[in-house]
Amino acid sequence: MIRSRKYMDGILCAVTLAAASGAGAAPVVYTLRTVADGQLGSRIFYEALVTIRMKSDTSSVQMSPGSIGGVLYANHQGVATVTITDTHGTSTTATFKPGEVYVRFDAGAGVAGFGSSISPNYPVALGCDNLPYPPNAYTANCVQGDWGPNLGETSYENGTANVLAQLAYYPASTWTSYGRYFSPATVAMPKNLAQSSLITGRAQSCAALYGVVPDGFGGQLLSTCLARAPRGLVTDRGGFFLRDLVGGSNFGPFLNGWNNWEVANVGSLQVEVLQGSED
Repeated sequence: MIRSRKYMDGILCAVTLAAASGAGAAPVVYTLRTVADGQLGSRIFYEALVTIRMKSDTSSVQMSPGSIGGVLYANHQGVATVTITDTHGTSTTATFKPGEVYVRFDAGAGVAGFGSSISPNYPVALGCDNLPYPPNAYTANCVQGDWGPNLGETSYENGTANVLAQLAYYPASTWTSYGRYFSPATVAMPKNLAQSSLITGRAQSCAALYGVVPDGFGGQLLSTCLARAPRGLVTDRGGFFLRDLVGGSNFGPFLNGWNNWEVANVGSLQVEVLQGSED
């Protein structure tokens, strides 16, 4: 299994190097959409549509070892904006200070989104584990993806970010014995930030720690974000904060509210490689 994983990682690196090389460079737009709570300048919002967009080039995609294996892809170069659309349809758009945020995809962990100097998983991370990990020693968010592997999770339904991470560990054929089936399109989906794709997962927006609550079965779940970020991310419209006030506080569909995160906010990160020059 380890040999297979290393082989797949090697293929991923080769594909990304070819896609992001100067010869194959192309304009790319990263668009993350989710529903979140926070503040932009003096405007406070609750459960608003948050759209973070960055325009860049595939030649700026960088690779490094992932947090739990696999490859971490990141792009720090480009112009990034955030648009807040409230329940009344009123929108406000702000432009981030250069270098304030960047896009990342930890393909091994199954976590994607926009990071910053405050945290690699803030302002938004998709696909994070919604259990406190390590158990009884939780000190940081998004140590692993929601699928595991350290807890032996098989939450394959939690978005493409987690499915792609599973496929990096195990060939799709090994999951059929467990009743897990992946479409050919999912299996073939690019696992980097230099080719068009759509990465989805449950959304976390928290620069601090989450509260920890019992799951009703002797375990624990993360609840809501305990504190907002130490500073606002710098934009031309003032400081930008996100703080997850919902998280796992929704009453879940099972006994004692277990699986509260099943009804929490989700999000998507669209990677759109453009043909020719961007307008």
